[in-house]
Amino acid sequence: MTRRSEHTGESFDTRLAAYCLVEHEGKVLLTLWDMRHRDPRFTPRWSLPGGGIDLGEPIEEGARREVYEETGYAVDALELLDVTTGVIPGSKRYSGEGHAMQTVAVTYRARLTGGELRHEVNGSTSQAAWFTREEIAKLNCIERVESILRLTAPGK
Repeated sequence: MTRRSEHTGESFDTRLAAYCLVEHEGKVLLTLWDMRHRDPRFTPRWSLPGGGIDLGEPIEEGARREVYEETGYAVDALELLDVTTGVIPGSKRYSGEGHAMQTVAVTYRARLTGGELRHEVNGSTSQAAWFTREEIAKLNCIERVESILRLTAPGK
C-alpha cells in the first residue's frame, strides 16, 4: 500500500512479513535469501523462513504458509518472539515504484509438526537447511537471524 508520510511528505509503501524460528534436535532451520535472479550482484544471505503476508491473511497463517513454501515443513504452536520495523530506501528495493518501504517483521518460535526438507522453486529463497547455532555463527546471515538467536540463547 502506498501512502504519503505525514512527517516527511514522501510516498512510501508498507510490507508486513512473518518469520519463524524452528529448532529441532539441536538445529535451526534457515533459508537462503537469494535475489540473484533479479540482481546478479546480489549476495545471498541466510534467513529465518518467512516472508510477506498476503492481503487479509492472518499473520500466523501467513507464517506457517511461508515456512511450508520455503522449506517443505509444517509448523504449529507459534509463540511471538519479536516485532521489528525498518525502512528500505526506494533505491534499494527490488520492486515497487521507487518509494521507500516501511517494513514490519513479526517473528515467532514454531514447533515442527511434519513435512520433508525441500528447496523453494521460483521464489525469493534458493535453499533450506538445518544448522547448529555454532555453525550459524560462521554463516553470512541477515541481522534478524543474529538478533533472534541472541534473544533465544540457552539460559535466557
